[in-house]
Amino acid sequence: MTGRVILRTDHAAQHPWPDDMFLQGGNRGITFSAAGNYRTAFVEAFPRNPGTFLRGEGATVAEAEDACWAQYEKLTACPAHPDHGPFEARQYTNGAGFCTRCGTWFSKVLPVQPENPDRTPSLMERAFTGDGEALTEVLTAAADVDNLPQAGKESNR
Repeated sequence: MTGRVILRTDHAAQHPWPDDMFLQGGNRGITFSAAGNYRTAFVEAFPRNPGTFLRGEGATVAEAEDACWAQYEKLTACPAHPDHGPFEARQYTNGAGFCTRCGTWFSKVLPVQPENPDRTPSLMERAFTGDGEALTEVLTAAADVDNLPQAGKESNR
């Protein structure tokens, strides 16, 4: 145990995170997914690598930290660390990409591509661009977070 408490939780970090790593988390996060919205505990870590962050999810903050730590270990074990790459866009057109060696997501590593005109916008994108129904769904989920399926407890993803 490191004694360091993950910001916004009462959970003492169980892994030896670098001292300059920003860590935050929560017990009641919401993930909006086409397969169904769910609540989850989460831990997010912001490494010194610009343009990336790591997010672990689980039934508890401890499980979420373990998941986040596993991502951090992959990031730092990457043969291309600290620069990473080459990158692949996967579903992104905004310049974000994934290191093909470790799978970590990075922003602003690829050229911006034209968007597919047939692409269906995500729930959050629709909410932020003025779709009232999407905004209602987001706010209803946030207000009723305790009644959402919980990650790791039900098959909802």
